[in-house]
Amino acid sequence: MPPLTGGLFFMEKQYLKLIFSEIIEGYSLVNSKLFGELKIKHINNFDAAKTDIKNHYYFEKAVDQGLPKREEKIEYLIKEKLWDPEKDKEATRLEEMLKGMRKTKSKLILQTQIDAIKKEIEENEKNLNQILAEKESIIGFTAEEYANRRINEYYMHVSILDKDENQLFKEDEFDELEENQVQEIMYVYGKNNEKFKAEILKKIALSDFFTNIFYLCDDNLYNFYGKPVINLTFYQIEIYSYGRYFKSIIQNSEDKIPDHIVEDPEKLIEWAQSSKNVKEALERSSVGDQEGAASSIVGATTQDLAKAGINKDEDVIDISKAAQEKGGRLTMEDMMKLHGVK
Repeated sequence: MPPLTGGLFFMEKQYLKLIFSEIIEGYSLVNSKLFGELKIKHINNFDAAKTDIKNHYYFEKAVDQGLPKREEKIEYLIKEKLWDPEKDKEATRLEEMLKGMRKTKSKLILQTQIDAIKKEIEENEKNLNQILAEKESIIGFTAEEYANRRINEYYMHVSILDKDENQLFKEDEFDELEENQVQEIMYVYGKNNEKFKAEILKKIALSDFFTNIFYLCDDNLYNFYGKPVINLTFYQIEIYSYGRYFKSIIQNSEDKIPDHIVEDPEKLIEWAQSSKNVKEALERSSVGDQEGAASSIVGATTQDLAKAGINKDEDVIDISKAAQEKGGRLTMEDMMKLHGVK
């Protein structure tokens, strides 16, 4: 996707700034066709602690009322040949494959290779998700699912406030609400939560309106929010963590990060890892004792080498061109000559 420019860039920046403002305040304001103006409080550690207790209570209640546990339901489905355990093995295989592919991706140098393995990862993730979704649809309603539903109801109960800042409904009233009321509550709550996905929080953590104040807090969470961590919402903690992570990448970079990358979270992460890999490969090749490492950067473009601080305008060694002249691969001796080692 091409970078946003002009008005679109401004609109996105204002949108991200609005979300950050909501994170700082700890709540969001929304309008409901059915309930009017609502305030949605962001969940914190105290809310989560209560749900842990309630989750155990609801689970035990469901079991006592005869709902099957998840593992019991799976065993039954396999016994009745309603679920093929070979699909579980395939899911495990895909999970292990994805784990290995992500590890491989973190060690790659060439952008073409990175792009290629990203496509493979996406395809395998799609296949894995299809198996998992099929399994969930067959498993159906279990004691765990019942507990999860009640916990979601509790989150909505404590979070959604009316214009007078009173809880929109009591905890024991959810089952008594009309169907259209339930649907509206779930829609409003779910749509609001979409604003706080990880990909959006990462973008905020790289935006200047965030970094301008974040860099002044000396990596001290209390200095940033003025509150102990136990009193912070999960969104506040999450975006602070992203801020520290990206600050570390930028500060530890020995080279100028391209403008089109510095505000793109995923590209920045890839760039930082790839830059590290390029430098390590060049350092190994200069030692002259690892032919495989030296030849591993065959095919590197000027953009790939720029990640290591090598500028083509400054008499760069064009490894890709040299490799082509040598039939596609450089030996250790060739590499040493290119680097002026006799």
